[in-house]
Amino acid sequence: MNKFPRSAYVHIPFCHRRCFYCDFAVIPLGNKVETLEGYGSKTVKDYLHYLYKEILSIKHKSSLSTIYVGGGTPSILDPKQIKGLIDLFKENYGIDYGAEITMEVDPASFNHDDLRGFINAGINRFSLGVQSFNDQILEKSGRRHLSEDAEKSCLWLKKVYESGLIKSWSLDLIQNLPLSGFKEWNDDLKKAITFAPPHISIYDLNIENGTVFKKLLEIGKLKLPDDDEAFKNSESTNFILKNSGYSRYEISNYCLPRHQSRHNRVYWSGFGWWSFGQGSTSSPWGKKLTRPRVSKEYKKWVIGQYNQNLDSSLVSKNFIYKEIDEKIMLGLRLKEGIDIYEVLKEQNWGNKKFKINFGKLLKEWEKFIESGLLLRNGNRFFLSDPKGMELSNQILIAMFKWWDEIN
Repeated sequence: MNKFPRSAYVHIPFCHRRCFYCDFAVIPLGNKVETLEGYGSKTVKDYLHYLYKEILSIKHKSSLSTIYVGGGTPSILDPKQIKGLIDLFKENYGIDYGAEITMEVDPASFNHDDLRGFINAGINRFSLGVQSFNDQILEKSGRRHLSEDAEKSCLWLKKVYESGLIKSWSLDLIQNLPLSGFKEWNDDLKKAITFAPPHISIYDLNIENGTVFKKLLEIGKLKLPDDDEAFKNSESTNFILKNSGYSRYEISNYCLPRHQSRHNRVYWSGFGWWSFGQGSTSSPWGKKLTRPRVSKEYKKWVIGQYNQNLDSSLVSKNFIYKEIDEKIMLGLRLKEGIDIYEVLKEQNWGNKKFKINFGKLLKEWEKFIESGLLLRNGNRFFLSDPKGMELSNQILIAMFKWWDEIN
């Protein structure tokens, strides 16, 4: 394993408004924001000042092979601001030749000239947050864009990809949104593949505390697809995408050959990564650190990091992945699964304790192996596709129970 992390996530918290399902660390700025000059620009510039300070606070580092600019809605920023961010990494970390540099963009938050500007700034992969092509579903979910905005954005990305200006692009959809029954979901999937995105992410809707959806659910005003509809939607997803040439390489992610997200594989494979920005979480050497979610507290934290001492998790050391249960969980999300034997060896239990604990895990997973939800090849375990991946929570709950019992 490389001594220094080779990947960096950068959080841009700004968005026009908060979607009804969102519990991320975001700062809504309204529809009239102008990030260079004008309404909202002072807030944006102030945040970028502290973000730059945080990025520069790391003393021991090496060049990066992946950068992911997420949010929020990073495409609210002007291309000049994105260029400044990428240049900061070039000058102070270095960026490998052939690095994957991804930026999240939302329909209706950028135009064709902005897209060209982002590409000129160094972005070579985009992740487009469509979520649905159905205007009624978008409105019920608090999305700002319309289906025509999504289609226009897809066409722009398709064109720059086919022209060789970017390496890849991804399209995001959310499964089981309000009003999204079997027909509506199938329509969304079929519409998505007409644009031939090299990568598609399909996220299940989760109802999080503090969201509009959570409040509506509590007062009985949120109608979602029932369990049977949700399962049919999942089956349809797998069938339609596989028949369209997409391979499921992770529970929520499908791609055409050679278009896996290199950056996200860093998380799933248990490697270290840098993370910068309000509310973001880093784990450069195995210990996680989450930044404050509130702007005032984040700025105070950055000043402390820059002027005093870095948090111990950010100081160069040998990589130790202490959260083994999380490493197993993330590894099982991948198509190739995870070598449990190699993961458990990191615990240095000794031969007798190792055999006992490994045996206990196998006992917890016995029924899933017998039912074909969990497959085994030697010491490598992986979820069957599609059934194991669709019912992965049951397998993971059993693993977490095992981990709690032996600790």
